[in-house]
Amino acid sequence: MSQWQPQQSAGDGARTPRDAAQGPSKDGGPAASTTASPQTSPSGPREPGGPPPADDARAARASALRRRGVLAALLAGLLVLVAGLVIIEQLPTRYSTKSTISFAPRSQPNVSADVIELVANKYAVVASSTTSVAAGAAAASVTRKELRNALSISVAANTANLDISVSLPDANEAATAANTIAAVVSRAAADDQLIAGEITARADPVSAQLQPSRSLLRVVTVAAALLVASWVLFAARQISRRAGRTR
Repeated sequence: MSQWQPQQSAGDGARTPRDAAQGPSKDGGPAASTTASPQTSPSGPREPGGPPPADDARAARASALRRRGVLAALLAGLLVLVAGLVIIEQLPTRYSTKSTISFAPRSQPNVSADVIELVANKYAVVASSTTSVAAGAAAASVTRKELRNALSISVAANTANLDISVSLPDANEAATAANTIAAVVSRAAADDQLIAGEITARADPVSAQLQPSRSLLRVVTVAAALLVASWVLFAARQISRRAGRTR
């Protein structure tokens, strides 16, 4: 014969399946709930209107590339400038001097200017002859080949002036060679019955021109350095832009 036993209600300490799953608390009280509560991000919500982190990283990379481009441009320009100045200082120095002979009619005033200019061209050939070059080389203590390579003879257009230019490493030697050749031409013209030749400007070593012009070469070097730096900076900016687009 079965006996009837009273059942405990939920309020009398009966454990529900949920309580059984949670287990008793340490102090014997009701078990704490283990349901996870929603948590907020420790960093807090992002400010409205602020740039996303991806845009910040892209901007930082672009800024770094621009700084590298400026640095590369400065280094390239400085390298070209230093190399150019060193090369200029290593160039051989030459001094250019010029002696001028002027031709004029000797006794016939009706000789045309074209005839005088034609005669001046004839004496230009005399100035570049082997005899004239040998005399100039002996006076300047240089070889005939060296003087031949350093000699320049020309007749100015529409004039009867014969210019004899010599460029040598020594200004005194250059002036001596030019004046010697001019003297040879003047003696040759002394026997000409049509025109007379006179040395109107002697070569002076003090007024010799330095070749090549150091000041001009320095200006060209600075311009080249600026141009190279601009090219490098432009290329760096283009690379920076392409890198920003691909990312």
